[in-house]
Amino acid sequence: MRYFLVAMLALAGFGAILDRVTVTVGRQVITENDVIRDVRVAALLDHKPLDLSGGEKRKAAERLVDQLLILQEASFSRMPLPAKADMAAALGPLKADYGSDYEAALRRYQISEDDVVEHLLEGMRAMQYTELRFKPEVQFSDADLHELYSRLVEQWKAKGEKEIPDFNSSRDQLEKLLTDQRMAAALDRWLTQQRLETRIQYRDEVFR
Repeated sequence: MRYFLVAMLALAGFGAILDRVTVTVGRQVITENDVIRDVRVAALLDHKPLDLSGGEKRKAAERLVDQLLILQEASFSRMPLPAKADMAAALGPLKADYGSDYEAALRRYQISEDDVVEHLLEGMRAMQYTELRFKPEVQFSDADLHELYSRLVEQWKAKGEKEIPDFNSSRDQLEKLLTDQRMAAALDRWLTQQRLETRIQYRDEVFR
């Protein structure tokens, strides 16, 4: 993601706007190119047709706002975060999925591999900071685990599952699932507060 002020280029005495501001987040901006790039890369990663409708661009802008808020907070910490060099392994599964069509897919979605790397890198940084920031706060009891297990058993039975694992053999998975759920809830509460405390302005004309 590239956050920058709208560039102005003087040509023959006139200023030409190279990129439009889509969202202002405090003193930072997210540009229309940032949003469109995010939509294109997300479509590539999900193997979905490209959709540059106003609704999809709005969803992408909201994702980028949340990610920016997280990464701003991460920049104030001393927690180690992934570096660009860590992305080689992350590209492996994507290249394997597309096989010999990988380069053609990049051209089809009109993005570069650097765009994909930057998208994955900032997503990974946000996820890792979220875990480092909120996982230590997660607490639960055996009763919480049993309650989650009971809900899952009901879902499995409703789907007609014939082999349902017992509680003890599922404990590790239950702990991870409950931890992930509570981290997500903690992050959502934190983001809600950050949105209230930060001046965020969307330029609605970009999403029409």
